[in-house]
Amino acid sequence: MTLTRKLILAFVALAGASLISALVLTTLAVESAAKQKIASDLERTLEAFQQLSRASQERIRDVAEARTLDRSFKDMSLSVNSVDDEAGLGDATSETKGILFAREVIVSADTEAFGWSRDAAVPWAFFNASGRLVYTHADPEQLGEQPLDIPLLAAALERGPTSALWSPAQLQKLPFTFVAPGQVREGDLLLVHAQPAYGANRGRMGVVLSGQWVKDVLLGDPLAPRTPGPQMADTRARFALRAEDGATASQLPPGTTLDCHGLKPGETRDVHLGDTHYLVRGGTLSGVDGTRLGEVFVLRDFDAEITPVLQRFRRWLVPTAVGIALFALAAAVFMARGLASPLVQLEAAAGRVRLGDLTVEVPVRGTDEVGRVAQSFNEMVSGLRQRDQIKGLFKRYLAPQVVDELIKNPEKAAPGGERKLLTVLFSDLVGFTSLSEQLSPEELVALLNTYFEQATHVLTKHGATLDKFIGDAIMCFWNAPLPLEDHAARACLTALDLVAVVDRLSPLFEARGLPRLDCRIGINTGHAVAGNLGSSAAQDYTVIGDTVNLASRLEGAAKVYGTRTLVAEETLLATHGAVVARELDLLRVKGRQHPVRVFELVGAAGTPPPAHLARFAEGLALYRARRFTEARAAFLASPDDVPSQRFAARCDSLEATPPPEDWDGVFTLDSK
Repeated sequence: MTLTRKLILAFVALAGASLISALVLTTLAVESAAKQKIASDLERTLEAFQQLSRASQERIRDVAEARTLDRSFKDMSLSVNSVDDEAGLGDATSETKGILFAREVIVSADTEAFGWSRDAAVPWAFFNASGRLVYTHADPEQLGEQPLDIPLLAAALERGPTSALWSPAQLQKLPFTFVAPGQVREGDLLLVHAQPAYGANRGRMGVVLSGQWVKDVLLGDPLAPRTPGPQMADTRARFALRAEDGATASQLPPGTTLDCHGLKPGETRDVHLGDTHYLVRGGTLSGVDGTRLGEVFVLRDFDAEITPVLQRFRRWLVPTAVGIALFALAAAVFMARGLASPLVQLEAAAGRVRLGDLTVEVPVRGTDEVGRVAQSFNEMVSGLRQRDQIKGLFKRYLAPQVVDELIKNPEKAAPGGERKLLTVLFSDLVGFTSLSEQLSPEELVALLNTYFEQATHVLTKHGATLDKFIGDAIMCFWNAPLPLEDHAARACLTALDLVAVVDRLSPLFEARGLPRLDCRIGINTGHAVAGNLGSSAAQDYTVIGDTVNLASRLEGAAKVYGTRTLVAEETLLATHGAVVARELDLLRVKGRQHPVRVFELVGAAGTPPPAHLARFAEGLALYRARRFTEARAAFLASPDDVPSQRFAARCDSLEATPPPEDWDGVFTLDSK
């Protein structure tokens, strides 16, 4: 695909994305505004419903109060309260007789006293002042033998008229029959009013309970749509009530479960009930005495209200979007052709650079983005020319650190060096000469490459500068050319990892019938000169000095002690506890007058030392104290430790030929 087509597609895609974004943002804005308006409407609707609820309860209260003022209720009230002064009676037998008499009065006077609701009589019951059931319309034969512990009765006797909202489950738990079993409505709630009946001196003589189903008095039948017609959206408000035990009664479609747990009074929330998206506002339903009866929710079908608005909005947006898209396409074609011409020149120039021509240069027209790209391209080609020149120098170096340093500072390619504190490591494979006799040159090279591949990975991991491979030997150093504060610790950890590499490869070599692979490593820390050694035609970045020589000698001296590693004291001190090591000897190597204290690496910090190290340290102390017999016994206690066996043999020699009186415990190595 050409650049022109890509630019056209990019402009068209941008225009399309802008239109889609505008549509989405506008839709969100319309929905947000609609939600705010509906939330305000829900607040007013909820307030109106709460006023309606209070008015309905007041009507129920007024009916109950008027009924209790009837003469038959007054006579009945005096009869059932034999413990009251007005009754003039004082024992339970008299009270029971009063209740029986009152029942006759009520039964004869009960002609559906509290009216009808949906073709069924309103349930009601009467209790005397002590809470005993006198009469219930649902079961006239039922008689209360003991006072009933019903909070609603107690509240009415104590405070006056009060109300409650009972669910079908609560009705079933009542100790008396308030609603006949066949008249209990599932999915509805009973609004119950407790009205005290008063005597002549306004004393409470009993309580009348009357109830009406909330779908009759509060919810009613859902209102019809405002405008008839099958295509008209239903935007009416719907209500739901929830009692304290969680039971609900609502105007929602059958089978819909209202889940508004956690909705605070006065809060509006989005709720999805089935496939319908509602906005719901919650409030508190209060009784005539101000007590909380439960919760009331008012719901509006959000989709039914927002969909017509969005449809009208999209009807005018689509033609507008088509017009903008056509205009964007025309503008894209014009602008793409203007941009493509200089970019085609850049493409051709880049092709020449890809083929190795670094003499190319494109003309710079203007200072806009395209002009700046052309200028940057020319600068890039100039940088490539300089990099090619530097690469000619890089071919003389092995260490990646040296290459990076020369890229930053090309002037350091001149012959010379600087004195620095360095840590130097020499590593050599044991038995390589005999191994080379058993292999062809090609096999030997493959074997060495396998070893060097893993060894180089270890060196890179610990930041070593690889100086050179010498046959099967490795020379590397730290703290040049890049400074490393922990160079001694890095060198010791490198030695431990190189030993691990040899241990991993040895089984592979043995499986081929070759001798077991092993290694010796020497490490020393001190001042040396690091820099470029050679001529102007060929150079080598390396290190030279006594520090380097001693590291090489220590690698060879490891054979004397039968160890894989031999580390100078200066190196071990500079690790600051990064490794665990054991002291081996005071050693004077060939060509050097001053002895050095040498150590064998045991492991990284935290490695538990083997038990024989303590015995070796004890034997070494006895050895230096010229107590050779005791030292020999201590060394022989570790038969599997090669250095211990070497020192035991040395004790035998010193016992046979005691050293002079000025013997300082230094072991002199006469060979390399």
